[in-house]
Amino acid sequence: MPTVKIDNVTDPFATVLTVEFGEKTGELLDAITALKNLGLNIRRAKVNTAGTTFYITDADTSEKIVKSARLEDIRMTVLNSLVAKFPEVGEALSAGYKSDSEPNKVLGSRRRLVQTTIDVSEASNGSCSVLKIVTRDRPGLLVDIVRVLKDINLNVVSAEIDTEGTQAKDEFFITYHGEPLTAPMVLLVTNALQYYLSLTEVATEESY
Repeated sequence: MPTVKIDNVTDPFATVLTVEFGEKTGELLDAITALKNLGLNIRRAKVNTAGTTFYITDADTSEKIVKSARLEDIRMTVLNSLVAKFPEVGEALSAGYKSDSEPNKVLGSRRRLVQTTIDVSEASNGSCSVLKIVTRDRPGLLVDIVRVLKDINLNVVSAEIDTEGTQAKDEFFITYHGEPLTAPMVLLVTNALQYYLSLTEVATEESY
C-alpha cells in the first residue's frame, strides 16, 4: 500500500509531502509532473529507501499550501498518479475498502478495517491544542473535518496529514479564540467529529 504524508509543521517555508511506496518509491516522475500541473513549485526533493520527500510551494506566491481543499487535491493527485502508473495500487485500495464492508461471518456484523479514534491534548508549548484523528480514508475527508471544526468556531493553525492505504492519520493544531481548548470545548469537538464521521462511515458502507 502507498503512504502519502503531508506535513505543514516541519518546514516554515514549504509544505512537506512524503510518498512511501516500497521499491517503487523512486519511480515517481509522474507524480512530479502532476504536482507541477497543480501550480506547485518543487523547491527540493529527497529520495531514499524510506520514501520520496517533496518540499512544495505555490508557484504564484512561493508560499506553503495552507488551504485544506488544496491539500486534499495534492493528496488525491499523488494517489491518482500512482494508480495510473501502477494499476495494482488501485486494486489494493479497492480491495481494502471492500473488505471493510464485508460481513463478519463469525460475529454476524460488519468488520471495520479502521476504527475511528479522536484525541485532543494541549500542545507542549501551551499555545494551542492538538487534535489527532485516525479514521478510514476517503476523498474529501480533510475538507469535511476542517468544515466541522470551522462550524464550531475553531481555528486550524496547521495540520499534518498522513495516509496509509485506507487509513488516515490526521493531526490538527487548533485554537478557540486564540487559546487552547477548554475541557467543555474538547468534549464538544470530540462529540461533533465522532457524530459526523460515524454518519459518513455508515453512508460509505451502505453505498457498497
